[in-house]
Amino acid sequence: MPVPYTIVQKKIPSSTPPSITYYPRVTKSGVLNLDDLSERVAASCSVTPSDCYAVVIGLVNEIANSLEQGNIVHLGHLGAFQVSVQSHASATPEEVNPSKIKRSTIIFRPGKKLKQMLSKLVFIPKL
Repeated sequence: MPVPYTIVQKKIPSSTPPSITYYPRVTKSGVLNLDDLSERVAASCSVTPSDCYAVVIGLVNEIANSLEQGNIVHLGHLGAFQVSVQSHASATPEEVNPSKIKRSTIIFRPGKKLKQMLSKLVFIPKL
């Protein structure tokens, strides 16, 4: 199924004179929540939607626990999760400490199957 996009306008104030450029932006065609996902997975295998829901909730909890311990979480074809930090620079190694960390984020790196899906996407303009 093709992925719809719209055209968005962006001003570049740093250019002289200020210029306008146009970019494609993917538009959502819907939202899939945990209940919907559980029902879809259950329809394609031998477990109930409640079982799927419980497994996903358990998976999220275990991913969070593993990330809190500093682990990288590899989930096969799905991909990998890892904690990263943004911090203030220090002049010497001795100055580096937890107070220098501005915030932490979770990085997701898609696995092979998701990368293959991305390489096969077809885009169409949304009318």
